[in-house]
Amino acid sequence: MGSHVALLKRLAAIPNGAQEVRPNLILAVVCSTMFLDPPSFTALVIARAFQGIGAGFTIPSAQAHVAIYFPSPAERAKALGFWAAAGSMGFIVGLILVVPAAHVILPRAITAHSPASREITDQEREENKLFYSIKTRLIRFDVLGICLGVPSLLLLTYALTSANTAGWSSPSIVSTLVISSVLLLVFALHEYRAPQALINPRLFSPSFTLTLVLAVATYAVRQACSYFLTLQLQSYGSSPLHTALLFLPVGISALITNTAAGRLVPLLGARAMFVLGWGLCIPGVVLFSFITQETSYWRFTFPGMILYIAGLGVVYITANFVVVSNANKSDQGVVAGVFNVALQVGGSVLGLAVLTSVANGINGRYSSGNAEGKLSLIGYQSVYYSCIILCAVALALSLVVKIPDAMKGSLWKNPEQEARAEQQAQAQTAMEMN
Repeated sequence: MGSHVALLKRLAAIPNGAQEVRPNLILAVVCSTMFLDPPSFTALVIARAFQGIGAGFTIPSAQAHVAIYFPSPAERAKALGFWAAAGSMGFIVGLILVVPAAHVILPRAITAHSPASREITDQEREENKLFYSIKTRLIRFDVLGICLGVPSLLLLTYALTSANTAGWSSPSIVSTLVISSVLLLVFALHEYRAPQALINPRLFSPSFTLTLVLAVATYAVRQACSYFLTLQLQSYGSSPLHTALLFLPVGISALITNTAAGRLVPLLGARAMFVLGWGLCIPGVVLFSFITQETSYWRFTFPGMILYIAGLGVVYITANFVVVSNANKSDQGVVAGVFNVALQVGGSVLGLAVLTSVANGINGRYSSGNAEGKLSLIGYQSVYYSCIILCAVALALSLVVKIPDAMKGSLWKNPEQEARAEQQAQAQTAMEMN
């Protein structure tokens, strides 16, 4: 999925490109049905790949849809909160609530409709219509960037997901990491100089980059805690069905906090919400570290689930709000793509791979008497301690990340400052609409 979401901006920039996104939503749904009774493992992998492609185009377009159609900062924050809460509802009921990817409107080139441009276009079409059309599309899609970026992300994902099984020092993993790193470096150099870059380097301002790091940290902590907490509860005797029921408070807590966070961001501001989110998450993960086979679910696991997912939801909603609010209307598609690529590859894949390596390393060095491949209590605790450190670092970054004036919260502004900020937001919105 992560290797395809970055292509959304090029698709959306083409006239009627929004209509091209709809089939991807259908593709994701159709391929999902193959999971019910796959004829073979190969068919299952292929279906999963095409499902990821469809979802990869759908999720960023939905995010851009929200950002474009809710220009007011307060309305946008609430909309993003409800958008994230829809995913939490899907977690609760066991269904995926897909936000339609249609009607992502991006401005068309005005010069394409001018008489002068029509004369040039007609002349070039008469000279070499086919060559001109192909050349224009290739430049717009940044084919070289796609050929460098997609394989590099695929190879990196393969290496990270296979390293803990094959070993980080195995030749296949080392060679794959080297090749993917070289491709990513060449991709970055190409994007820096490309006239129609797939991912424009100017987007990576210090504020955008640090906010992206905070969002990636939420996915890394969530994936690690969910994965290892599931293994831990099952190792203590819970069946898969019982474990799933034990995780029900996670979805309920996320649903409530995601909805509330969208309303609190305009009031408290982005920085206060970041601090609040990590302040809730850290105690929740600390409670996980006290879980043993003898402890009660209601004493540590239940309150830990409520706190940690509530904190991560607050940070995620706030980071999403800051990222899309800093971007121009024409950049909403690529910003949503970069945001989701970073979450999927940097948070879900890289974060989980690193924390799994930490757990295996600590478990192999300090535990004794456990079956090979089975984590002991100290292995699980090492993951939770690592997540606590990651949350603490993210909390420190939250104190120094640059927050735009329009996102500092109405609670801390006097009426004159609030009116001035509202006027600036309206002027910015008017400029983007023109």
